[in-house]
Order: sequence, then structure tokens, then C-alpha cells
Amino acid sequence: MTEQELMKLGFEKVMVYDEESDNGYDYYYFRKQVGGSLFLAADTFNKEGELRVNIDDPGLVIRDINLVKELINVFSKIENAERKARVSKENG
Repeated sequence: MTEQELMKLGFEKVMVYDEESDNGYDYYYFRKQVGGSLFLAADTFNKEGELRVNIDDPGLVIRDINLVKELINVFSKIENAERKARVSKENG
């Protein structure tokens, strides 16, 4: 996933300057609000250009069993893709 792909999906690029973070450097991350207080945050590109997307909402409540099933399906697809990538990398 590239920065451009995130922007096309409606992610916002958020700049954090050293003056704000006091960590010695400026940096940025991407975020997208996808529900009341649910944000997807993406901030770490690895050497393969992959981006980690985090979901930050400890108060998320899902009341519809079909939505739970959809989420399980989505996360299963993500896990399967990671597994395939790992095996492919191991096999060279």
C-alpha cells in the first residue's frame, strides 16, 4: 500500500513537527475516520513498501452479527495474505 493509494482512499496526511513531539525530528502519518470515533492510522512503511494500518478504538461496539461475520472474514483474508507473503519470502 502506497501513500498515493491511501490518499485515494480518503486518508488524511497529518504532519507532526519536532516542536510538538519533542522527539528530535518531524514525521507524518495518515489517518481516516471510518466511524464515530474509529480511526484507521497508518504510519510505518517497511523496506518492502508495505504499510501497517492500525485500528484505534477501544470503545467500538458491534451489535449486528452480520457485521461481526464480515469483520472476521476481512481479518481472515488479511491473515491469509500475510501467511502467503511470509511463505513466499521463505521460499525465495
